[in-house]
Amino acid sequence: MSEIKEYKFDSRDDLFGQLLDDVMATLSLSLNSKSQASMLLSGGTSPSTLYEMMSQQTLDWRNVWFGLSDERWVAPDHTDSNEKLVRDTLLTHKAATANFIGLKSAGDDIAQGQEASHQKLLALPRPFDITLLGMGLDGHTASLFPDSADTPVALDAVNKMLCHPIRRGAGETPRMTMTLNALLGSHEIKLLIFGEEKWQVYEQAKVQKSEHQPVSYILNQSQCPVSIYWTA
Repeated sequence: MSEIKEYKFDSRDDLFGQLLDDVMATLSLSLNSKSQASMLLSGGTSPSTLYEMMSQQTLDWRNVWFGLSDERWVAPDHTDSNEKLVRDTLLTHKAATANFIGLKSAGDDIAQGQEASHQKLLALPRPFDITLLGMGLDGHTASLFPDSADTPVALDAVNKMLCHPIRRGAGETPRMTMTLNALLGSHEIKLLIFGEEKWQVYEQAKVQKSEHQPVSYILNQSQCPVSIYWTA
């Protein structure tokens, strides 16, 4: 099994302070050793604090590449777009010169867009130095949702595509997610969790792999070390 480190904090300020230090140290080390660095980012409101803090840091941002763990199939300037979140919070101030490759490709049909998105993503330096993930109460991570028939394909070890479309019920915006193989193609994964309820979900998911809790595939593998950053 892969190594899992658990870091528990008394406050969000403490958590983000440590997470910022750890992320910046890893990116800096990568820049020093191979002249470039790469990181997959999580969407949602939780990590936006980290992104704003990162944007104020001094680094050779021109040689840092960012991608996303997942994205809603909406225009990049849409309010629900993870790309818009990253551009508004991270790719600004000192980090404005960093490189970014989004998951959304042209067209409305997400199945047809998969190949174009995959081809774009090939420009990201791999293995990724860091992949930052969140987790839902349903055990989803990235857009690997337990209620989608597309998720088992995205979790399949033989799926060598970097991304996979995720379609859910009526009224749900389709999403493009990085596949399990792509996520595990990282030097390390950092999983950001808030609240007692999510800690219970995490504890359950780390016992064994289950398609009912896709995050369990991140926690029960031997390719990539995982660090948990948690506060109540």
